[in-house]
Amino acid sequence: MTTRRLPEPVATTDGEAPPEPETGQRGNGAKRPGGPANVFSLFDNEEAILDRTEVMLTQLAAVADGVKVLAEAYRRGYREQRRLVRLSDRMQADLQKANKRLGEQQRDLQNLNEALSGEIETSARLEAELRRLADTDPLTGALARRRFLEVCARDWPRRPGQRACLLMLDLDRFKLVNDSHGHAAGDAALIAFVVACRSALRSLDAVGRLGGEEFAVLLVETGPEDAAVIAERIRATVAGNPVATEDGPIGITVSIGLAAAGPGESFQSAMRRADAALYAAKRGGRNRVERAPSPEAEPETHAQETGGSETRG
Repeated sequence: MTTRRLPEPVATTDGEAPPEPETGQRGNGAKRPGGPANVFSLFDNEEAILDRTEVMLTQLAAVADGVKVLAEAYRRGYREQRRLVRLSDRMQADLQKANKRLGEQQRDLQNLNEALSGEIETSARLEAELRRLADTDPLTGALARRRFLEVCARDWPRRPGQRACLLMLDLDRFKLVNDSHGHAAGDAALIAFVVACRSALRSLDAVGRLGGEEFAVLLVETGPEDAAVIAERIRATVAGNPVATEDGPIGITVSIGLAAAGPGESFQSAMRRADAALYAAKRGGRNRVERAPSPEAEPETHAQETGGSETRG
């Protein structure tokens, strides 16, 4: 702020009185007679400068207030920006942690899926093994009685022109083998017998163990003449190949009854005829194939399953 300068005193001579102050108004140009003409105009200029200075100071104060407002707004904006930056950093850190956890969960899920796949494969293998054990005779590998009957019910002819034959087989004097050589020799004889049967059969044919030393063979799409050839081949193979045991080789033989499916005949009816032919082979001297006569008309409702419940020897 400019300091207002006072007018310097007018020089006086010795014995003279100082000039008297003006009595008129300062801004109308009146002056005391005999005084300097520019003294009052100088005061007016200074007053005008001071007035303009005060206006400028007021304007500067207003500008300063505006700058303060802008500075405060900038400060608030800066604080908000810093808050947003910190918030963004935290969000990015949280996102990285979430991604890391997600990656760990994905790895855990992958490991779980692999373990689950392994469990499923193991379960499938166990199920298949249980099914195989349920469907297969554990000693000989032939079909179990229940499974063999299911296969026969499925594959037995149902339409005219379809052919099939059923063989009923029983090892001769098998009890004597067990009594003379022990059950281990009897088991070996049963295993060797099934091997001999399979060597004469096709993959689509089925051999099943009905119980003890009694077996059955289903020959699909096979006529009676071909079935007789297959049955004779089985009989000859069994008779010509002694079974190796701890006591040395022992010879076994088999009796076979053959029944060809008649027109519209049920499987149960053919099974009874084949079983009767097996009895005839036993009575005829054993170690032979006996063919059953043609079926007689028999109502389907009276057909019953037989076979395998009696020891023939």
